[in-house]
Amino acid sequence: MGERFLRRTFETYQITDENRRAAAVAKRYAASFDGLLPKRGEPEPGRNGLFISGPPGTGKTHLAAAIANSLIAKGRPVICMTMIDLLERIKRTYSRGDTDEGSVLRIYKTVPLLVIDDIGKEPPTEWAISTVYNIINGRYEAYLPTIVTTNYDTDTLIARMTTKDTRDDTTARATIDRLMEMCRGIALTGESWRSR
Repeated sequence: MGERFLRRTFETYQITDENRRAAAVAKRYAASFDGLLPKRGEPEPGRNGLFISGPPGTGKTHLAAAIANSLIAKGRPVICMTMIDLLERIKRTYSRGDTDEGSVLRIYKTVPLLVIDDIGKEPPTEWAISTVYNIINGRYEAYLPTIVTTNYDTDTLIARMTTKDTRDDTTARATIDRLMEMCRGIALTGESWRSR
């Protein structure tokens, strides 16, 4: 987790009328996280992730990182980074001999909580789109909690995750469809904290 993410906690989150409900949902999510993990022989955990959307600067990343930091403080393994950084970590394996793409993907697919910040900002290449699907589908099949933040609604996100060459949005639609089944939606509104 990057330095900026490490500083985002529930204590540093400024509550407003626009974000009060989202902050309460995020706190409950962190407090009840262990009950959201899949358990053998028990019913499916249902929507055990969060899909946090809204305009830039409204506190999406802060809430997601606050959940991650709360869980890390309790000793729970969490990966929290932007989608672009997740993909970049995989690309780095091509030039390094000490780890391979499969090992990094396996970590993304099996960590108890994966927080993906700013999905939809990654360049929509065939490789990126199929890799994002691979990660999301792996977590979907394992019923593992995933938190996603984005500036886009689902239709715009599908368009952002479709290559301009082929215009085939099948993989993008499948990815978003899985996220919608996995995650409860939280919409943030209001003016950007960065411009205040």
